[in-house]
Amino acid sequence: MIGKISDFIFRECFIHLIMLLTSLLPNSYPSTVIRGKLIGLRLGSCGKRFRMASGVILNKPSRLYVGDDVYIAHNVWINAVGGVKMGNGSIVGPMSVISTSKHKYVDGNFTHIGEFKPIIIGKGVWIASHVVITDGVTIGDGAMVAAGAIVTRDVEPYSMYAGVPAQKIRLLIDS
Repeated sequence: MIGKISDFIFRECFIHLIMLLTSLLPNSYPSTVIRGKLIGLRLGSCGKRFRMASGVILNKPSRLYVGDDVYIAHNVWINAVGGVKMGNGSIVGPMSVISTSKHKYVDGNFTHIGEFKPIIIGKGVWIASHVVITDGVTIGDGAMVAAGAIVTRDVEPYSMYAGVPAQKIRLLIDS
């Protein structure tokens, strides 16, 4: 119990305090660098040059692992209870949702009991704005998810996905 309380105070409250204190800064390059350096101290792990815009909400930041040169745009919501890994050079666009959990369905009713599966985002991935990524999904290296897509299944590397649910549109590189 002590570990959970100290994790809450020193990790989650710290992150919310930093977000509050930096909320008046514009979403400019220097502000996102400052926010990234401070928030990165409390993530599960954080690579170099992590940047984060304002309004980002992180649930269970100790389970969020980001590589080098990762950027998370404004008003993104990340539920990392099941674990989220983001590869080097990945970008998450504004107002996107990344959720590693869902409510368990029992006897015809949804419960408050959670089911958790990790989300893995490869290196060099671009997740455009208003994208939803559900639990258990892996997004391959170099992939692009178009704005407004809902990703419920794995995304192949170096491919563009779009739609609801997201489907492969085309390969991004010649093999």
